[in-house]
Amino acid sequence: MTEEKKKWNSENFDQLMKESHDELVNLRMQLQNLMVKFGLRALKTYQAARNEPLRPNEVASLVKYEIENAIQDVSEQGSKDAIIKQAKLEWEKQRKTQQ
Repeated sequence: MTEEKKKWNSENFDQLMKESHDELVNLRMQLQNLMVKFGLRALKTYQAARNEPLRPNEVASLVKYEIENAIQDVSEQGSKDAIIKQAKLEWEKQRKTQQ
């Protein structure tokens, strides 16, 4: 089975790169919003155990700690392997639907 070579089209490539950049910006915003949710979850949990409001330095410290833990969790090899496996499956599904 041979595939036809696609002709190089710099305009299409430039457009694809612009779209890819826009998608990356959007994904970063989504990731930031998700990390905010992690932080808020931690704050709610800690606040529930106290009668007095959390102080600003406590809020910052707790959110920082929660973010670092979430990053560490997703950086573990098992998490990376699961992400890679899922990405491969999704990639194959996308390729099949494009054909």
